Amino acid sequence: MYNDFMKVSIIIPIYNSENYLDKCIGSAVSQTYSDIEIILVNDGSTDGSEKICRSYEEKDPRVRLINQPNSGVSAARNAGLDIASGDLIAFIDSDDTVEKDYIEYLVDFIYKYGSDMSCCQYDDLGNKPEEPKNITGTGSVLKEYLLSNDITVSVCCKLYKRHLFDCVRMPLGKRYEDNFVVYKLLAGCGSVTVGYEKKYNYYSNPEGFVNEPFSKTQMDIVEAALEQKDFIDSSYPELSSLANSRVIYASNRSLLKMADSGTVDEDCISRLKPLYKAYCKDFLKGPSQKAAKNFAKMAKISPKLAMRFYRLLRK
Repeated sequence: MYNDFMKVSIIIPIYNSENYLDKCIGSAVSQTYSDIEIILVNDGSTDGSEKICRSYEEKDPRVRLINQPNSGVSAARNAGLDIASGDLIAFIDSDDTVEKDYIEYLVDFIYKYGSDMSCCQYDDLGNKPEEPKNITGTGSVLKEYLLSNDITVSVCCKLYKRHLFDCVRMPLGKRYEDNFVVYKLLAGCGSVTVGYEKKYNYYSNPEGFVNEPFSKTQMDIVEAALEQKDFIDSSYPELSSLANSRVIYASNRSLLKMADSGTVDEDCISRLKPLYKAYCKDFLKGPSQKAAKNFAKMAKISPKLAMRFYRLLRK
């Protein structure tokens, strides 16, 4: 199919994933695109994950296992990046799986359009477009990311040309780590191609971070949005209103998580109040759903009132 194969490095960070790992790695080694290496980064697992990884490494020469002390998913992904030998980079989380043509599907776009990044879906889309969307120009790429859901914030569901990581690594010690890096990767792209087929199978782990009760680390999503805003303001000021809207989206996420947990964190609320005052107007102009806009309008008046009203509606 291809005149010149590009090698793909698939990086899988692993921590205590023995219940899901066999299916995950099995889906990676079964890819129809053959020129791959699979880097398993065991991040100090205390269950049987290492044994499962070792069994794949012993029977498949494309699989390489790294063991490291528990340092978090960002450190694990960075360790994989540091030894990756591929021309292209992909990530799979250890409790997820991919379709057998996941890599081939994404590589096709890289070859056909010369893209720096290609994307697929992790949800089945109703009325999905038949043809992929190729977005050219860094400003247009970032606008698409900020304005629509076609380019998701996850580092998974994507294939990257290696050069995008020359100056980008995952942030250590942060939650919502993807939010800190995806816009930086997109800023290095001359073009991005979005395919609308579901090729990545996301599993919502009930023990995962997104299902944990509120803690101050949940505010990392707001920190990431503010860092993104600073970058957009300085490099693409014509997109500033969209970046402002993302700050409110992140603020809503934090407040709703607080409300769901029955928590009132005064320090976090005091940090969010000025953000609603400054950027809510841009959020209200955007494409978010009416319920999200109504919550933001109420939070601008009083975050605590917005949380109370949200709890009442949920009863």
